[in-house]
Amino acid sequence: MTEGNGKMKTEGMYDDLVVLEVEIISFSNEGYKVKYDFRRKILSWRDNYMWNNNFTSLINDGKFDLLKEKLPKIGVLEWIKAYSEGDAEKFGRKVSVSGMWKMKAEFKDKTVIATGSEEIFPAKWDDLRSLIEMTTGTKFALR
Repeated sequence: MTEGNGKMKTEGMYDDLVVLEVEIISFSNEGYKVKYDFRRKILSWRDNYMWNNNFTSLINDGKFDLLKEKLPKIGVLEWIKAYSEGDAEKFGRKVSVSGMWKMKAEFKDKTVIATGSEEIFPAKWDDLRSLIEMTTGTKFALR
C-alpha cells in the first residue's frame, strides 16, 4: 500500500479498506466517534456526551453498499492522505465550528493512516457527516 518514498498509493485504496474511524470533538472533549469495520460489517458508535448512547451494530447490506458507493465519491481516503502529508489546503476549508476532527483508515496489508485538524475541516465534511448520519441513524455534529 505504500510507495518507495513512504507516501501512500491511491489506486485500490477503497477496495483494500478494512476499518474507517471518524471522530468529531469539541474543545471540552465531547463529541462522537464512529468506527466502520468493513470485514465484519459492524459499526461501533461512541457518544462522549452520554455514555449510555454507545452502541455496536451490524451494517445491513443497503447501508454497506451506500458506504462503498459514497466514500470514494466524497474522497475520504484522499483527505486522510492529503492531511497526513501536510496538504490540508488541497481538501480543507476554514470553518467557524470550534472543534476538531480525527480520521483513521486501516487497510488489508495492515497499513494505517491517520490524521485530523482543528477548525480546518475537509471541504466535503458535510457530505461525510450526512453519510454517517444515514448509516448510523444518529446525529454527527457538535452541540
